[in-house]
Amino acid sequence: MPKKLLTVVVPVYKVEKYINKCLDSLIVPEELMGQLEVIVINDGTPDNSAVMAKEYEKRFPQVFRMVDKENGGHGSVWNRGVSEATGKYLRFLDSDDWLSNFPDFIRRLASCDSDLVFTDVSIYHEDTKKEELFTTSKLTPMKEYDANTFDWKEARPLYRGTNFTNFHACTYKTALLKAYHPLFLERIFYDDEILMVMPLCVANTFTYFDMPLYHYLLGRVGQTVNAGIRSRNLGFLIKSEKQMIEFYAQHPVTSGTKDVELRNILDQRIKMLVVELLRLPYGECRRNMQDFMAFIDEHYPTYDGGMLHWLYCLSYPLCWMVYHYLRPTWAYLKLMS
Repeated sequence: MPKKLLTVVVPVYKVEKYINKCLDSLIVPEELMGQLEVIVINDGTPDNSAVMAKEYEKRFPQVFRMVDKENGGHGSVWNRGVSEATGKYLRFLDSDDWLSNFPDFIRRLASCDSDLVFTDVSIYHEDTKKEELFTTSKLTPMKEYDANTFDWKEARPLYRGTNFTNFHACTYKTALLKAYHPLFLERIFYDDEILMVMPLCVANTFTYFDMPLYHYLLGRVGQTVNAGIRSRNLGFLIKSEKQMIEFYAQHPVTSGTKDVELRNILDQRIKMLVVELLRLPYGECRRNMQDFMAFIDEHYPTYDGGMLHWLYCLSYPLCWMVYHYLRPTWAYLKLMS
């Protein structure tokens, strides 16, 4: 039996500015402390973040636990967190983000037994100091849904298109993650993208709590979602996309609505990656595209990539020229008309 109701895994690396706000949000009333485990993992940070986090272990030893490890990147921290977790449920919290309504969340979670629990997400834009709530009115709060019969097509507008098995919106039954340990790719960026596919493939039930829980900081310098950083790390994006496709191929689902949604997620991610690749110089783009398309042909032969994929199959040089020359010309003509 799990020792705790909930484990929260918090990576620590160069977050002096944010770590106190993050960990303060995890302090709960004393009557809830016995249900909570916070594993703070020091990924070999060179600043004082780990020292600051260690104070929480001293103040609340029944809740906070520090784990020190050599630097291995975000995915290695999450893998370690899954292996260390003793809670029935697990959620990830990056150390520049924070939670709200946390005690109420724990109280609701105590009466839940679903594989996945979805909550609302608030995005805080550091540059403008504005907050944007991503929520849904499509689901009945506290109702357990059958993930295999639920019409996932209806779920696409949820969170304005954000996939809600992503860790910002989702709490996972720990046994689900342990069954595929180690799940996360290590020493790369975008290791969390597997969570767009893996939970949907294997979960049987889910419940929605109508509360904003996760506050996601956007706009921090050096953040991997930054367009410039993404373009410099296309190799990592390719690896994460391949992992998603392989997991889908190795864990076929019998639910038709689930399969449609999984294909929708994969197709959208592939199209986004193809656009990123087309921005590269011709020779570099061609090498990467040939390798990636060969992988898709082997592992995801039913992929329907629309116009871009049709152009690529017809003529790679034509596809590249359309993107680099005809697309901006067409956009300019539309602007001038």
